[in-house]
Amino acid sequence: MLKALLSLLHVALLAAFLICPSSADAERVRLALPSRSMGYLPMFVALHRGFLKDENIELELPAMLPNIAHNALLSGEVDYHGVADSALRLAAKGAPLKAIFFSARLPNYFLMSKPTIRSVSELRGKMVAVSRFGGTTDLAARVALQSNGLDPQKDVVLIMIGLGNTRNAALMAGSVDANIANPPDNSMLKQKGFRELLFLGDAIEFPSNGFTTTEKRLAENRDQVKRMMRAFYRGLLFTRENPEETIKLVEREWKLDPTMARDSYQSIMKAATRDGSSSDAGLKVHVKLMQASDKSIGDVPLNRMVDFRVLEEVRKEVAR
Repeated sequence: MLKALLSLLHVALLAAFLICPSSADAERVRLALPSRSMGYLPMFVALHRGFLKDENIELELPAMLPNIAHNALLSGEVDYHGVADSALRLAAKGAPLKAIFFSARLPNYFLMSKPTIRSVSELRGKMVAVSRFGGTTDLAARVALQSNGLDPQKDVVLIMIGLGNTRNAALMAGSVDANIANPPDNSMLKQKGFRELLFLGDAIEFPSNGFTTTEKRLAENRDQVKRMMRAFYRGLLFTRENPEETIKLVEREWKLDPTMARDSYQSIMKAATRDGSSSDAGLKVHVKLMQASDKSIGDVPLNRMVDFRVLEEVRKEVAR
């Protein structure tokens, strides 16, 4: 009797194994991120809603600073990274990299200040924190200040401080007067009494929160790229079409209260792309900003920096 039961159990376990493949059967893909930024929300939705699992992908998200992420991508240590802004600069200079998906069509940044500062014009003579000189926050901040009548070279002091949590800490400590913040940091700062002066996407158009891979991977492992793009695109569609469920996910993933989660979602959607790509106009703005900070960058054909062909295939297939 016991032997018969054990035989039945063995058959049942074998059947379960065959019907429900273990995570060991999924393809492991490494995507480096500088931080778990909410700007990558469609990717996190794809992860938590099982869209990546549907594509037989087990996604690993190692944390890497931009320069380390670029080297890791080029060496094959990671398969993709989420530092497309600076990857565009490298691609413009000839690096074999391509941006393949953007979560946002606009810079997903907010100019936050001390409560006593009520307008951008009041930043004259003040200190504004950015991530790094020549980086996206720096370039976007300069354009935003100019569009509001301030000369970023003369009227304000731009200070390179680093990642968002460091910039936030500097603002809260009073070490700087203003900061360029991403969601959910802008919502957190507002809740603490700091002032949101400007959504930078109102001042300038260029894509942000993008994903990059190598030309080699696009050529030799197109199937994997396509499965990644399909999962991300489904994540983007879900984010747009299911706000309440997405807000709940934001609460859990970033450990926010309901009010802050909703405000952060609304901030994200201000900049969100509709289809995962970028307009040519936005990319050209990015090129001009790069040229302004790096005189070695000349005229750059856009297809040297981006390749949306796989994404376009996915969009057509999903629309059927």
